Amino acid sequence: MHPKDAAMDACKMIQKNTVEKRLLNCRGLPNFGISFYCLNAKGQHAGVTMYGGRSYAVCTSSGARIVPTEALLAGAPGD
Repeated sequence: MHPKDAAMDACKMIQKNTVEKRLLNCRGLPNFGISFYCLNAKGQHAGVTMYGGRSYAVCTSSGARIVPTEALLAGAPGD
């Protein structure tokens, strides 16, 4: 599994299992953010967040760069 797919699955599982009212926003979605930064043995990498607006640094044979994360949900936790 590609790191992005694994991290998205983790975010989806967290979203599905977040059922306590105090942890949900007015849309019924998690009222918190979480981020995963994953790397596999092949050197594939991904950054995944519950909500967008983050980035991470990666250094490959092409050099260092900043990469935006992929978000599971649109908006922000408090929306």
